[in-house]
Amino acid sequence: MIKHKIILISVMALWGSLGIFVRNIPVSSLLLAFSRAVIALPILMAGVKMSGLSLRDCLRRENIPLMISGVLIGLAWVLFFAGFRLTSIANVTFIYNMCPIYVLILSPILLKEKISRFQIFTIFIAFLGFVLIIGQSIDFKDAAFLGIMAATFSGLLYAMIVIINRKYASHLNGEAVAFIQLLFTMIVLLPFVIGSNSFAEFSLMTPIAWILLLTLGVFHTGLAYIGYFQSYKTCSASTVAQFTYLDPAFALLFGYFLASESLTMIQAVGGLLILGSTFVTLWIKTEPRKEMIIEN
Repeated sequence: MIKHKIILISVMALWGSLGIFVRNIPVSSLLLAFSRAVIALPILMAGVKMSGLSLRDCLRRENIPLMISGVLIGLAWVLFFAGFRLTSIANVTFIYNMCPIYVLILSPILLKEKISRFQIFTIFIAFLGFVLIIGQSIDFKDAAFLGIMAATFSGLLYAMIVIINRKYASHLNGEAVAFIQLLFTMIVLLPFVIGSNSFAEFSLMTPIAWILLLTLGVFHTGLAYIGYFQSYKTCSASTVAQFTYLDPAFALLFGYFLASESLTMIQAVGGLLILGSTFVTLWIKTEPRKEMIIEN
């Protein structure tokens, strides 16, 4: 159990450092998302084979919804990375973590799940925090506002992925789900990468940038996903939920120490309202649900 908790902490530290890595790799968000999927796929393929499944098992007709979710992940990554380049790491972190609130709103409609009055209250509190954060970037032409909007739509797409996974991914393990989704992330982004001549951007890469890109694909994605899914096979859902909140904590620390970003009082209050609301939402039920979802 201790081993898997250490793995979870390491994974959250990796995901918390995403903003730093994204800002120091000089290619477009589109090419970065595509490259991340391509580099991680062989590692996830190995994870699928080690779990006893075949690639044919992953590509069956009943997995078409997961293939669609892979398309959504590709779009979510492009927006997520764009957010880091347009606004602060703190803004992206807080706004992206609205995802559980979107899931809560969509669940009664798409999954026929009931929602309590207290959950409605947490939704209101979270959106209050959201308004406080975007209130600082209300100028529609401002880059920070565009970054917040990119993070917002990324969070909405991730919410849809959670819904799809809840409904259609119960028959597969995490490695298989991640492999299917990243395979179709690569497939859907490839035409856009070719059409925009994005491969030419690799000429801008320095040796350090290549190391960062490979690290992003191998450690932040392939190995991190395998470690994450392996850990929650032994850890309780409540433990996983608790450790997930280390991700934004690490992101804020890295933003402060490595990107020289500081929080305003309004940002801090807004962020606390969002993170607090999503955390409380997870604890309304006695045992939180483990989501078979790619994080970040």
